[in-house]
Amino acid sequence: MWINTVLIIIISLCVISDFFLVISVYRRKHLKKEKAHLTKLLEKSEESRIKIEAEKNTITSIFNNFTDGIIIIDERDKITLVNPEAIKILELDTEKLLGKSFQFMTDFKKAKPITSILETGLKNIRRKEIKLEKNFIIELSVIPLDLGRNTINHLLIIHDVSKEKMVENMKTEFVSLVAHQIRTPLSMMKWSMSMLKKGDFGKITKKQDDIIEHIYQGNEKLIYLVNDLLDMSHIEEGRYLFKTDFIDLRETITLAMYNYKDRLKEKNIKVIFEKPDNFPQILADPEKIKLAIQNLIDNAVKYSPKKSKIIISLENDEQNVKFKIQDSGIGIPENQQQKIFTEFFRGSNTIKENSSGSGLGLFLTKNIIEAHGGKIGFESEENKGSSFYFTLPIKKSTQSY
Repeated sequence: MWINTVLIIIISLCVISDFFLVISVYRRKHLKKEKAHLTKLLEKSEESRIKIEAEKNTITSIFNNFTDGIIIIDERDKITLVNPEAIKILELDTEKLLGKSFQFMTDFKKAKPITSILETGLKNIRRKEIKLEKNFIIELSVIPLDLGRNTINHLLIIHDVSKEKMVENMKTEFVSLVAHQIRTPLSMMKWSMSMLKKGDFGKITKKQDDIIEHIYQGNEKLIYLVNDLLDMSHIEEGRYLFKTDFIDLRETITLAMYNYKDRLKEKNIKVIFEKPDNFPQILADPEKIKLAIQNLIDNAVKYSPKKSKIIISLENDEQNVKFKIQDSGIGIPENQQQKIFTEFFRGSNTIKENSSGSGLGLFLTKNIIEAHGGKIGFESEENKGSSFYFTLPIKKSTQSY
């Protein structure tokens, strides 16, 4: 009996021993797998760390070597980062600024104009031109950085445009000087040819008259070009509107149209002027507004086919007057419409249609309208015509006639 008991105990111990042996083997295998898995995780973690460190170094290198000044302001309006270029441009001291409100930049002379703009709020600003000192001009951009969790930082980009402005001023002065020098002999040539045509120096033949007329028209084109160049230089110098007065746009349009009566007759183009009654006067530079309207009429006449119609209309909404001129000419290619108001630009189809032209007419017209506080725009489809329009504000003191 006791032998059986002993056997049972021995067998039980063997079973238990085997069980624990199996568990031990399983644990060793499991631990080995866990170790291998953990090793892989650590390797991946190290790879990620190295990658993140490399990206961080790249970003730091870009930040420190960026050719524009960069300042980062956190959600509490405190300066957190300033790159070396910003320090150089604004002559800043980072030890006095880091962790401080951006308003502390007023302690630095060159940064004061920037701070005065930012005091109204850190809003989105795109390439705002600011004069820091004489002959030292920058473009400031303020870009919001949404970091999530209602956290918005701001990135200030400071671009030094002093050299570009200096070159632009030199170009403007050169163009103005050359245009003035050319205008005098051109005027003398015009006067001399007028005298020849009138017979002041003796009777001329029909052939001679035709040649003089041809030279006269070429001279006129040069005079228009010189005047356009002078107008462009005046715009760039910021002195474009010389004398303002209350004017009636209906009279201005009528006078502008009169200059094209011969060309309209030659092409057999009919102009329909929808002249309204009881129309308000506007405060404007009469000569410049006339020039703007002439430029738009000139384009309509130049690029309209023979025996077509040009429609001119005026509207009034109590706050603004609206001028509109519609033609059925060659139109503007869709892929070139965004360039239409840039200086010296001419559409590819206009060059084929009419080789003459400076490409300054619409550029000048846009600047004239905007200088008066107005807006200009157009609608066009190639081979179907164009419709140009502009609005000008009505002063409260004006009267209707």
